[in-house]
Amino acid sequence: MARLSVVNYISLAILNYIERERAETKVALISAKGTGGVYEESFGVRFPPLAAASLAAVAMQEGFEARFFDASSRKKDAESILESIAEYGPDVAAFIVNASSSAKPSTDLASKLRKSVGMLIAGGHHATFAFPWLLKRGFDAVFLGEGELSFREFLRRLKRGDDWKSVKGLAYSKEGMVISNGMAQMVERLDDLPIPAFEIYDRSSYRMGIFGPEESVASLETSRGCPYNCEYCSVTKMWGARWRLKSSERVIEELRKVKDLGYRWVFFVDDNFIIPVKNIVLERVAMIRKMIREELNSLRYIIQLRADFVAKNEWLPPLLHEAGVRIAFLGIESGDPETLRNMRKNLVPEASAKAVQLLSSNGIIVHGGFMLGAPYEDAEAMKKTVNFATSLIDFGLDSAQFSIYTPLPGTDAFMKAASRGDILTLDWDLYDVLHPVMRTNIPPWRLFLFQRWAQYSFFMKKGLKSLLRGKLFSPPKTEKERLLNRGTKYLARRVPYYLMGLLRLPFSALSIAFKLRRGINEEDKEELSEILKSALHMQNPPREKKAE
Repeated sequence: MARLSVVNYISLAILNYIERERAETKVALISAKGTGGVYEESFGVRFPPLAAASLAAVAMQEGFEARFFDASSRKKDAESILESIAEYGPDVAAFIVNASSSAKPSTDLASKLRKSVGMLIAGGHHATFAFPWLLKRGFDAVFLGEGELSFREFLRRLKRGDDWKSVKGLAYSKEGMVISNGMAQMVERLDDLPIPAFEIYDRSSYRMGIFGPEESVASLETSRGCPYNCEYCSVTKMWGARWRLKSSERVIEELRKVKDLGYRWVFFVDDNFIIPVKNIVLERVAMIRKMIREELNSLRYIIQLRADFVAKNEWLPPLLHEAGVRIAFLGIESGDPETLRNMRKNLVPEASAKAVQLLSSNGIIVHGGFMLGAPYEDAEAMKKTVNFATSLIDFGLDSAQFSIYTPLPGTDAFMKAASRGDILTLDWDLYDVLHPVMRTNIPPWRLFLFQRWAQYSFFMKKGLKSLLRGKLFSPPKTEKERLLNRGTKYLARRVPYYLMGLLRLPFSALSIAFKLRRGINEEDKEELSEILKSALHMQNPPREKKAE
């Protein structure tokens, strides 16, 4: 009996030790950038980073505790997130570095956490293609490409106390040398991944502010990969050219979960919600019809589409509207056919006009994305783009976003610009598609002013046309009109903010000109060379020799 008590005591002690170890094994998922980017600044829209929920789900499956810290949702000073993370006391601090403009905030915060965190790791688009830069600034490891499988293996080895440095999809430093194990293995069946832990988000932080303070928004994915490979985009390099889908049943399950959590809007992060492959189209249509049958169209959806696919399939917009799609983003990019060819966009302006008309006439708000300042583009081509965007107002274009052509790491545009010596800065804060960072046919300060003028002039002309047609203050009759009415009121309240921005423009342009005139220094050139070498290595990994 005494022996049994001792055995029970030892067993209980072991169980307590295991539970204590589990409780102490914590992962902090961190988004360090202080703002939500151009969408938040322009429209009050902040989307939760899906990577946080996806990786949190993996960590939880492996017995880790996971919590998300988002600097963009903090209204206090930047030190508040530092205090919160330190108080949490994570064993692993995992930074989500998707946007290039989040690189410096991530390294700054990581350096302050160095003493209070066991390991500093990073992943995401920018991290994947600029990992030498991050490793030199104190990160222990960077995850390359899709993170779920490599992150799972990393956590398992970490928990066992095994060496994690041989995990495929990792890069790390050793004795001052940067070592890469190559891109991570891609997930063949997306349904095999755990359902993202959407509950880690503070729902009140993620809003469609332009439509009202209560319009919360979640992020979901239904597929990965892109077969188009536009030269300014890193999606194909990151996710592959093959389109991989989640099953309809899996998507419905995730939608139910965010609906139960109280979200009103869902942003599907897929770069192409649908592509022109027969069996994929059939699968996607089946999924949309299930969304309708399951009454999930009480949610409101935001999707990204190719204009040419919409233009060729007039049956699609009414079906999307019935399913609850209320906003469609079209990457129109340019009104100049030659520029579109150089971008490898495989799109013609006429298709964009028809797609805008079809979507708009079916009750879907259309947001167009345009790009200015490509290295093969002159002032006349840029004017064509602005004029084309304005002409699309008559086809039903509701809003437009004018970006500055930015060679982001991982893109062919970056490789070309770096090889030619056209990169003017490695200040990643400027890589937000709102600032010029490379040498083009147009002086940087002029490009900066032109992009701002395009943005302001579009909305001024849009407002003037609505006023002349008597639509600006007329009572809304449809759901689309009600949403646009809210958006107009939101933008009207921000007129003083926009005017202040206009007044600052000359000074901002002078500051940009001064920063970029100095070019990149020798240290930046060395780091740029390392990033290029790493990118080439990932694109063309050394092949193993067969045994004789």
